[in-house]
Amino acid sequence: MRHQNEGPFRMITSVIRSCRFFFFLLFSVTIFVSAGKAQTGIYGMFSAGHYSGVGVGYGTPANQSGGMTARGGTFGIYDNFMPLGPIKFGGDARFFVQNSANSSTYGNKLAGFLVGPRVAIVLPSPIHVRPYIQLEFGGVGTNNGTSTSKSTSFAYQVNGGVDFTVVPHLDIRGEYGAGQLTSIGNANHTLQEFGIGLVLRL
Repeated sequence: MRHQNEGPFRMITSVIRSCRFFFFLLFSVTIFVSAGKAQTGIYGMFSAGHYSGVGVGYGTPANQSGGMTARGGTFGIYDNFMPLGPIKFGGDARFFVQNSANSSTYGNKLAGFLVGPRVAIVLPSPIHVRPYIQLEFGGVGTNNGTSTSKSTSFAYQVNGGVDFTVVPHLDIRGEYGAGQLTSIGNANHTLQEFGIGLVLRL
């Protein structure tokens, strides 16, 4: 009798396992779709930073204004967690690393981490353009083009840009930002950032 019931028992067990896998798969898809509705995106950009102010740059006298430019990459993540119709409120966090040669052995170096709120506008179809603006705070370090090490300062920056959708969930981004470093050499120095890259909307 035991051998006769073994077949149906195994069949029921197999069905239960299949159902369990199906519900797990359904749950996972539901979570993924829900996360997608939160409109989270990750991005990477080729970027260039222009740092300017009194005493800035290799060969600039301490009492004169100068500047330096460094090129590299900017990487980050945003989440539009509070959508109100076509207007999406959220937050952004990013870091950037930029390093270019100058006429010295030190090079021009910039690096920083910024985080803050953002607002984006989703235009009605068929216009696949998403303009945004964000205000970010954090820390930025620079070697001023004159040192092997970096001095770090509190920084703030306003960034604005546009995401152009090329295929579903993938955008091309163009961005410009400007702000200040507040505590290097007892003076405020200006930092401008230019970027172009890709955004993957999850």
